[in-house]
Amino acid sequence: MKTQIAEEVRPPAATAVIRLLVVEDCLQDVELVLFELKEAGFRVEHTVAKNQKEFRLAYQKQKFDAVLADFRLPGWTGLDVLKEIRTAGDDVPFLLITGTLGEEAAVECIKQGVNDYILKDRMSRLPVALQRALQERALRQVSEQAQAALAESEARVRRQFAELDLLYRTAPIGIAIVDRDLRCVRVNEALAANCQRPTADFAGKLLEQVVPIEVAERAAALHRSVLATGEPVLNVEARVNRSYEPFEPRDYLVSVYPLALSEGSAVATCMVMVDITEIKRIEGELRRSEARNRDLVQHSLYGICRAGLDGTFLDANPALLRILAMDSWDELRALNLARDVFRFPEQFVKLMASCRENSHTVSAEAEWRRRDGGIVAMRLHLRRVALPGEPESVEIIAEDVTELRATERQLRQAQKFEAIGQLAGGIAHDFNNVVGAILGWAELGYEQNRANPQVAERFSRIREQADRAAGLTRELLAFARRQVLQPRAVDLNAVTSGLMSFLDRVIGKDIELKMITAAVDPVKADPTQIEQVLMNLCLNARDAMPGGGRLLIETEMVELDESYCRFYPAVSPGRYAVLSVSDTGIGMDADTRERIFEPFFTTKGNGKGTGMGLATVYGIVKQHGGFIHVYSEPGQGSLFRIYIAAMDGGSAEGSASKVSAPAHQDMRGFETILIAEDHESIREMARQSLVSLGYRVLCAADGEEALALCKKEVPALAVLDVVMPKLGGPATASKLIERFSGLPILFTSGYSQDSENLAGTATLGARYLQKPYSPSTLGRIIREILDRPA
Repeated sequence: MKTQIAEEVRPPAATAVIRLLVVEDCLQDVELVLFELKEAGFRVEHTVAKNQKEFRLAYQKQKFDAVLADFRLPGWTGLDVLKEIRTAGDDVPFLLITGTLGEEAAVECIKQGVNDYILKDRMSRLPVALQRALQERALRQVSEQAQAALAESEARVRRQFAELDLLYRTAPIGIAIVDRDLRCVRVNEALAANCQRPTADFAGKLLEQVVPIEVAERAAALHRSVLATGEPVLNVEARVNRSYEPFEPRDYLVSVYPLALSEGSAVATCMVMVDITEIKRIEGELRRSEARNRDLVQHSLYGICRAGLDGTFLDANPALLRILAMDSWDELRALNLARDVFRFPEQFVKLMASCRENSHTVSAEAEWRRRDGGIVAMRLHLRRVALPGEPESVEIIAEDVTELRATERQLRQAQKFEAIGQLAGGIAHDFNNVVGAILGWAELGYEQNRANPQVAERFSRIREQADRAAGLTRELLAFARRQVLQPRAVDLNAVTSGLMSFLDRVIGKDIELKMITAAVDPVKADPTQIEQVLMNLCLNARDAMPGGGRLLIETEMVELDESYCRFYPAVSPGRYAVLSVSDTGIGMDADTRERIFEPFFTTKGNGKGTGMGLATVYGIVKQHGGFIHVYSEPGQGSLFRIYIAAMDGGSAEGSASKVSAPAHQDMRGFETILIAEDHESIREMARQSLVSLGYRVLCAADGEEALALCKKEVPALAVLDVVMPKLGGPATASKLIERFSGLPILFTSGYSQDSENLAGTATLGARYLQKPYSPSTLGRIIREILDRPA
């Protein structure tokens, strides 16, 4: 007799609907099944299949939570139903309902996959069997999910280990595992390749055996420190010399980390080595580049700075501080570029607008104010700078062009005067011949008509006007620097003192005349010309003080250095004697100052001046190698300073000696005089003048004709024009002296530029006579030469 164990039926906690497929051809049995389940508390949604066709339709159409089948069915069995379900791969709970079933048959059913079987006379077991089957299936599903998750986790771990191993072996940085005995456990391929050894060679080797000797002790100390403290040592730089070619030093960044199995002490260390040789090289190049750029900026002759768009200074180099006469960056930082530096703030506004529009501005010019109050002309190059994370700014490269602009102004002035001088000199030189002829013929006419006072007076007036024209010509030649000079060592104090009595008479009683002299070195000058300069300046000052005033003449010595001469390119450093003339007159504005040395420029009324006074001063000073500075403002008077280079030695002479004109009978002679002059009127005037004085005269229009005349005649003196066609004066003189040793020569010239052709004839003892000359002057000089001791 079988023992029956009562089982308590516990329906599922959640009263979920169970989808049940009942394969049964007896409807009463179906109702019994449903009754038992309902009594047990199951909520069932059932489908009944009476035969194989209905089963297959129902099974394909819907998913079921459990299948109940009768063991014996018409034409097939419940095991056939189970086989079809399991063949489909479905492990849905399958319960077999049968009337009678032996033990062997029951075992066979269980083997084939029946979850349980219920005898029809024991239908009360159905709920328990169904619940157990459902629970077993749920457990199987949970187990399968857990096993799948475990398998997936194991696969993921294996993949991760494989990835880590691959990363360890192929990482471009060196990695080594070192145990507590400082023996290598494992190294990666990068570290082994760096030592050009296989990775297997490192296993079990002491650290000192695999690390270069120069860093072995230091490396061991690092690992011991990490093992002792459990704290990593990070980013230690080390330089190692490679033990193989090319034996170059390499730089590494080394970090050592502790490896611990638990919260306890470290059992090993992990050393990570990063080759930073290339980084160090780039850093070194970058530092050198920065140093070069910094040196370039710090020692640049140009001022360089960065400023905000509002004019705030952000940075500046020493050159900019020097340009602005600043001693420190703190002084400059307190200033504003627009408000304190730009002389005209609107220039700054325009430059900023141009820079914002075009990103840069090149070769803009502006005037800046220095801290000492000076004004400098600047050429500016600006570039807009927009760096990430920084406010927009402007980079300025500033070039001080004050000296350049001053030089350009002087050059323009010099070029203007040179052009005017060329024109004036050319006109004066040609006019000289005409005036000389008029002057000579007038003097001859006067001498020949002394018995007829009316005619003699007319010739006298002609000579007077010719003298005035000759004076104007001399002034033009002085401006053009083409007059003949007779320089010697001159004391400016002596020249000034010699003119004081004359100046006191011509200046006027309403003007206070005062002279202040200091010891001055001699200068090489023509004293007559220096007197002319002083006279013209004093008369010009007198005319500038119509209501009276004060006229001051001063002399002094100055030393001009390189820094001064940078602003005046035509000036050479050295000692200069200075002659100054100042007045308290009406002064001049800038436009007038620019033109005062131009010929015929005057601010006086019609008929009150020729405009040649200051032009003559300019020409004489320039011809003496000096220069002039003029200081004047409207209503503040004027100051003229004449600079003439001092001589290294020599005794100075005083003012030009005044030679009294000899009497007419003292100029007479009987000698033969050779005259070579290409200007016919002057030549004829000179011939008649000398003939009237008793001389025998040979006349020639050029040098070749003069030489031809001397083939049969022996002249006592030759009067030669410097510039003549065919053969000039110097060449003619050389040939004459070859023929007549010791022959006196008198050169005539319109301006000193001709005397450049006289180089090499200074040893001939020649004298010079500047055109235009009068017959009496010609006669006097000829008599002086002929009467000179041999």
